[in-house]
Amino acid sequence: MTVKPPPPPPLPDELDRLLRRLRLPYLRRSAPEVIATATSQRWDAAEILRVLLAEEAAGRDRATIQTRRRASKLPAGKTFDAWEPDRSVIPAATQNALRSLEWIDRAEVLCVCGPSTIGRSDDRTLGPRCASRTRTRHAAAKAAAAPSTSSQLIVTPRSF
Repeated sequence: MTVKPPPPPPLPDELDRLLRRLRLPYLRRSAPEVIATATSQRWDAAEILRVLLAEEAAGRDRATIQTRRRASKLPAGKTFDAWEPDRSVIPAATQNALRSLEWIDRAEVLCVCGPSTIGRSDDRTLGPRCASRTRTRHAAAKAAAAPSTSSQLIVTPRSF
């Protein structure tokens, strides 16, 4: 038989109203449990504050990533884990360079050009999706698909 600890007591109404007014939803959600743990383990006030603020920051980071992914309207499930490098016409060295995401840190824009049905949209959605995981402050990876009659896919990171 597993013994569950009793649920933490709810926040006082005044504190709950204040956290709502200050728009700290993640702190408000985690506060009862953190306060109960802090009381039982006799945490220092600074430690309580650190844990609550860290929870708020982590919650905001998760929400920001989720919002940016939704706003990008990229297809779901496009990750490097599902990528099949041997099916792409992009040279292996270029694929590895794109996968490293170093071009995002250098603030380069990715331009993807080529004819239809060669996986251009698959190629261009991987960078922004992975860039959002690295939490770079750049505008993720701007992917531009230009119509082309070329028989090969041209992938060029460019600096501005």
